[in-house]
Amino acid sequence: MSSGTPPHDDAHEWRNYLREMQRADRAAAVAARYELQSGQPPESTRPFRERMAALHRQMERRHRACARLYRLHNQRLQRWSDEGAEAERPPFMSAVADDLGLDSAAVILFDEQWQEVLTAASDARSRAAYDLEATVGCGPSRDVLGGLDYVLVGEAELTDRWPEYGSAAWDLGIRSVLAVPLEVGPGRLGALCAYSEHARLPESAVPAAGHLADVLANEVLLHTDRTDTDGATPRGALYDDADYWATVNQAVGMVAVQGSCSVDTALLLIRARAFAEGVPLPELARRIVEERYLLC
Repeated sequence: MSSGTPPHDDAHEWRNYLREMQRADRAAAVAARYELQSGQPPESTRPFRERMAALHRQMERRHRACARLYRLHNQRLQRWSDEGAEAERPPFMSAVADDLGLDSAAVILFDEQWQEVLTAASDARSRAAYDLEATVGCGPSRDVLGGLDYVLVGEAELTDRWPEYGSAAWDLGIRSVLAVPLEVGPGRLGALCAYSEHARLPESAVPAAGHLADVLANEVLLHTDRTDTDGATPRGALYDDADYWATVNQAVGMVAVQGSCSVDTALLLIRARAFAEGVPLPELARRIVEERYLLC
């Protein structure tokens, strides 16, 4: 299911950082010009100039935040390379977790039918946390995808809000979760989720996560100037570490055919079996597709 891990490329990661800093400087220069002109006649153009100045300041902040993520990622990769690369290659999402000051983070993308398309996680815990959510069919990412502005749940509410998810997340050492939507224009692509060992996260974590979600959705995810050898799979800092859910969706289709049932019923059957056997949903899907494991 994984997209595969490319070799470490310091030059490419550094170019990402420099590109974003250059874009930030250009946006700042445009904003400064509009700010300077806003007090000049004619008065009728003032609202337009103020809007353009605010827009380019927003673009500047977005590019600088994106550059900061690329810099953090490059620093982690450099340390990993200097240490002999015996440990697992640090994923891009670990830089996101660092920037948030939280233990773990994951990005989940969905299609129009709320089926998972891609997951990128900072570590084993965040990957397990999302596999768990996919298995039980509820959790923080689905709540924000359903329309909430954000989800901030502490230790005291975790099992009350999501009984199955919450108790299993507790077993992973997770005591609080935060989720914000990934938005491009009026649409929601998915969610940025963060997980912590602390009993409660501060409210200040919400706008910080929202800002990073904006950067991920409108900068990082859109920067796909490379493709894999298949010519279709996007490459990039976040994509290089991502897991693609094509196998899960393929398994759902196979079970629907086997059981002469709807796709929704097939997904429920797979989730129920994965939960009962304590197997991550992607692993059970792989068995169905590759080993012809039968559910019905």
